Amino acid sequence: MNKTYLIIAVVILAIAGYFLFAPKATQNNQVPETGDTGATGKLDINAVCEGALAYMTFTDGASADAYVAECKEGKHPEVIEKYKADMGLGDGAAI
Repeated sequence: MNKTYLIIAVVILAIAGYFLFAPKATQNNQVPETGDTGATGKLDINAVCEGALAYMTFTDGASADAYVAECKEGKHPEVIEKYKADMGLGDGAAI
């Protein structure tokens, strides 16, 4: 009879421990299912165009500066599209 009470007590303690500690562990690790955080905003064209210099080569600094200036004017939309694709922003991001 004592063994039965002991087994029941251990099971009750295990269940109570699960409900006390398991929700805290899963609550902090939750990830949105859709991947959409709901954050909205605009892209910083200066950062996008200057960031393009990281994967491009130019003969001199003047050429790089000219390219960045043209990009900021909107003459190189492929830079913005590449940035959106790399960041996983899709078509919803605006400048």
